[in-house]
Amino acid sequence: MTMLALLAACHFLVDIVAGTTAPVWPTLETHLSLEKGGLLWVYVTWSISTSFSQLFFGMWADRYHSRWLIWIGPLFGIVCISAIGLAPSPVTLALLFAMGGLGIAAFHPEAAATAGALLPEHRSRAMAIFALCGYLGQAVGPYYSGRITDHLGPRGLVWGIAWGLPVLLLLFLGLRRVPVVETSKSAGDLGQFSLRAKFPLIALLLAVGALRILPALGVPLALAYLLKSTDTSNAVIGAVQSAFMAGIGFGAMACAAFVKRSWERNVLWIFPLCATPFLAAIVAASDWILVGLVGASGLLLGVTMPVYISYGQQLLPHGQRVASAITMGVSWGIGGAIVAATLWFCLRTDSLAWIFPFFSLAALASAFLCYLLPSPESVK
Repeated sequence: MTMLALLAACHFLVDIVAGTTAPVWPTLETHLSLEKGGLLWVYVTWSISTSFSQLFFGMWADRYHSRWLIWIGPLFGIVCISAIGLAPSPVTLALLFAMGGLGIAAFHPEAAATAGALLPEHRSRAMAIFALCGYLGQAVGPYYSGRITDHLGPRGLVWGIAWGLPVLLLLFLGLRRVPVVETSKSAGDLGQFSLRAKFPLIALLLAVGALRILPALGVPLALAYLLKSTDTSNAVIGAVQSAFMAGIGFGAMACAAFVKRSWERNVLWIFPLCATPFLAAIVAASDWILVGLVGASGLLLGVTMPVYISYGQQLLPHGQRVASAITMGVSWGIGGAIVAATLWFCLRTDSLAWIFPFFSLAALASAFLCYLLPSPESVK
């Protein structure tokens, strides 16, 4: 449990850093004298680097011992993301986001596979604890970022290096003793796991994940533009975004505490279905009602996140890091690209209010596709 706690703490740190980006997109556009939506292409770069690259890191780690990714990834993430406020141009900003995103992506497959292997008989519970700390980090990140950029501007984010690197060093000293997770290096294991043979299952996992990720990624970003259009401060924007991510975190906590393995298939579709009316109603709310709707939406979506990650690992038992990369990475990249394109269209057509019903439909479609997922026993 000590190693799991250290991994979860490292996940908390990594996702605080990743979460600092959530409220600052409109502010960065103003800082660089760009029009509204002028940095959405950088958001796509950020999304791709933090997501699709996880598949390659996962394939590498499933064949070779790559425990070093657990600390070298956060190192790159902390340094590069903390420096985004110093970027003098959109190109430099994109490079920092890309390098920081690769660092964040490098951490997740190896750390997730290690966390799941530490409690093999209670994998969903282990993943819930691991994921919970990530979501809590994403909840703290926007609030921290909003407060510091309101007072110091985007350049204030550089203080993340001053506190992030010492914390990472302390965690590294403990994580040196984390056990090495078995890889699929032997010919027998490699023969059992083939991306080509598993492509239909992988495609279905990606479809379920991408649709589920649309609201998880899109709600905070859309709220940043929606609230900024009413001259809301970054601190308030970050606080509302944090309520959403805190809801996801508490949902993951509820998953760890209450969800039994026999309930997993039902959890995968019931909770996204329940989230659909809350997501659709966000645009019509304000003040504390908005915070309540946002938090409730995050809570209902958060319960399913660890189950989805664990279920993917069970469906691909001979490629668990690849499964983690798909459920925690590639699906996020696909969802992020769709979010960016949809948000760009809504901003250009002055129809931002319609994006929240769109997120609601995505959650509904994800719930429906979960019916098509096979049981883990049928694919072993």
